[in-house]
Amino acid sequence: MLKQICPDVMDYFRPWFVTLTPDSVACFSGTAGVAEPHMARQHFMFHSAIDTLCFCHLYPHLLQKPGSNVFTALGSIPTAGQLQELKRLFPNARTVGVFDDDLCGKVLDCKVSLWQMNRDALFTLIDGKVSFNYKGNTFEIPKEKFSLHRFRTITGIRSSYRTLKPKGFVSFASMLACSLNNQ
Repeated sequence: MLKQICPDVMDYFRPWFVTLTPDSVACFSGTAGVAEPHMARQHFMFHSAIDTLCFCHLYPHLLQKPGSNVFTALGSIPTAGQLQELKRLFPNARTVGVFDDDLCGKVLDCKVSLWQMNRDALFTLIDGKVSFNYKGNTFEIPKEKFSLHRFRTITGIRSSYRTLKPKGFVSFASMLACSLNNQ
């Protein structure tokens, strides 16, 4: 799929790549687009570099103002400490989660929303229901209906954290693959 990504997007994220052989490339996590951390207005967060590349291929206009939009690939197991450090590093940026539109991505959206407020909750999947404990109360939501919006409604949490989900797809990688197949 990397060969299908727009060359301008690949150039923007070039520091994330290491050429292993003429036919293989390794991608690493990190943050790109940083000019002056206090100037960043939006901070887009992803699981992986591949997710970031696919998203930016579909929305290249976000790369036009370097420093205004910052992109971070968090890795497969993000932590509260990692999010707190990013919040400190980009104090004026609105955080936007760009995680998959599956149960793992939705739970991560809830975790990030809580971590930004120095809070946390444990989420478990039991008998088709997402169960979590927040402020001494246990809540259950059927997994089909679980979302950040539902989580916020039930708990009363208000935060500035926003999400972007691929409409009609589980991930931006599958959305890109479909659009490339249709060309």
